[in-house]
Amino acid sequence: MKLALCVVGCGEFAGIFAKAMAPLRSEVDLYFASRDAQKAQSYARKFDGLDAFGSYRAAAADPRIGAMYLCTPHHLHMEHSLIAARAGKHILVEKPMARNLAESQEMLTQARRSGVTLMVAENYRFMSAVRKAKTLIADGAIGELRMIQLQEEAYFQPAMWRDNLEENGGGVLIDGGIHKADLLIYLTGMPDTVFASSLPHALPGGGGEDGAVVMTRTPDGVVGVINHSWTAAKYPAPPWVSISGTEGQIYFELGAPRLKLANRGGEQILRFENDNQGLVPMVREFRDSIQEHREPITSGAAGIGALVVVLKAYESMEQGQAVAIG
Repeated sequence: MKLALCVVGCGEFAGIFAKAMAPLRSEVDLYFASRDAQKAQSYARKFDGLDAFGSYRAAAADPRIGAMYLCTPHHLHMEHSLIAARAGKHILVEKPMARNLAESQEMLTQARRSGVTLMVAENYRFMSAVRKAKTLIADGAIGELRMIQLQEEAYFQPAMWRDNLEENGGGVLIDGGIHKADLLIYLTGMPDTVFASSLPHALPGGGGEDGAVVMTRTPDGVVGVINHSWTAAKYPAPPWVSISGTEGQIYFELGAPRLKLANRGGEQILRFENDNQGLVPMVREFRDSIQEHREPITSGAAGIGALVVVLKAYESMEQGQAVAIG
């Protein structure tokens, strides 16, 4: 059965998402909704959408639509999630799931009350290199885990709601660094301790931190380091992940279709087919979880877990010391 998915909010990333759905057009029907009806119609024409709406409530009320992809600003995620849930539509919501735990819990509660699936669009988990790293770790390819490092410095100038502390929910860490928090949990388990520090500001505007370093530790001692920032430098190095174990190391660039494994057996490069930044397998997981009546891999509960790590990191920044999670 096809997934009838309405993209809610026609911004830049909605276009990236819709373009990435091209290989799935036999599996997914797209619709578009925006407060600007002309913009929604433009996206529908450009990306072969079946219809367009100038109102999110009108889209939610349409019986043709089975699910809604919330690609709207962070401060609107709860409002739009509740609109979808109360209309009986399944929900795929962009990261961060919400700005705080109260909002995220309300979203999860309403989804469960309405009997709909709530999935967080953490596409990084579905990248080929990430999934292969998870398998290699489980198979003991690098021995016992010791440390994971996640690094990204992105050329970006936050504007409008992203430069508004209240609407964004923070700065770069909640906006993009939450991807790294989710990956860290996925690959090493939930940490129990976090220490974080913001970096000196490099960009104009004062909406929130534009750089952060976060160090975590799991109950069994695995250390995580997230170094995530926005920069005015136009050509930063690609984002990367390095995973160290007692017998080897895994290294890959996020979004690249390859992975390097080095262990006692030598060094090898594993290559994969391009997976459109993990967006295609992510949407397939969303569809399959609906059809199979099960929790998706990046469920609402998983989204709350990543949010907890980020919020505790902010708490650590304010206190200037490590804080406990749990």
